[in-house]
Amino acid sequence: MEPDHYHEPVLLNETTGFLLEKANQDIAIKSNYISSKGFKRVFVDCTLGGGGYTRKILELTGNDTAVIAIDRDKFAIEYSRQVLSKYSSRIIFLQRNFSEISSIVHDAGFEKIDGITMDLGLSTYQLNHEEGFSYQRNTELDMRADKTQKLNAKDVLNTYSERELEEIFRKFGELKYSRHIAKEIVNSRKSRKLETTFDLVEIASQKIPPRYLNSDLAKIFQAVRIEVNNELKNLEKVLNDSIELLNDGSRIAAVSYHSLEDRIVKNIYRSSKKLKVLTKKPVLPGAEEVEKNVRSRSAKLRAAEKSSEIILSKNKYKDKILR
Repeated sequence: MEPDHYHEPVLLNETTGFLLEKANQDIAIKSNYISSKGFKRVFVDCTLGGGGYTRKILELTGNDTAVIAIDRDKFAIEYSRQVLSKYSSRIIFLQRNFSEISSIVHDAGFEKIDGITMDLGLSTYQLNHEEGFSYQRNTELDMRADKTQKLNAKDVLNTYSERELEEIFRKFGELKYSRHIAKEIVNSRKSRKLETTFDLVEIASQKIPPRYLNSDLAKIFQAVRIEVNNELKNLEKVLNDSIELLNDGSRIAAVSYHSLEDRIVKNIYRSSKKLKVLTKKPVLPGAEEVEKNVRSRSAKLRAAEKSSEIILSKNKYKDKILR
């Protein structure tokens, strides 16, 4: 099975294009070495999934380049090890949380990196085969990307207070009926705990008008999933830490799928004194890609470049003001 059967990589050429445009010209690339392998460049794929981005990076670079491939999901690691076996000598596979990016890079033997990419969406495999992620399949309420962590969706829905649930639905789902859904869940679980995805669907269906049901169910599941996996705080941390790890001239590219993620990416890029934003507006998938992969329709790609010149120019501007 090819990687795109596990997960179709979104905006693949655009993402790797930003990432490698300057790297392949050897501009602002510093030599990093793992003593036993002698790699001169290393990229980080924060969300390995089916290996699409990692494969493309390795196809477009030489044997002096390695990829640190990270995923919290053990199935993604196991699958990608198989389909990317021809590149095994150039990949460092790690089942870790990408929020640990600093220690991950240092543990792999590098001080700096030459590019980083992340696809923040769920994989096709997770939606179709893992428990709790899809409201269209009746499975156990799990939603854990890392099955070794304790907190799962069932815990959130059965133990959080009405106020806590309302806040989750409002903040992470931007849901119009947050208070009503939270109240209905708390009332319902007094007689029977929520065990499956369809238990949650049944409760939500009683409060949401039929014409909004599919879109609002997606928001409810998104909100619970974000809470279970601490997704937004992890995203903020990996973005901020990645900026410090990048060599000058190296780039970061992030593909997001909902407004909360996109806002975080955009704001961190723009507020950083060390980044030059390369995408004034996000890059969107074309009609052909959306037709081929309907799940790509909400994707937004933003890229930025690490540059010491930005800091210098801002300092010069401050000097002029002081004078």
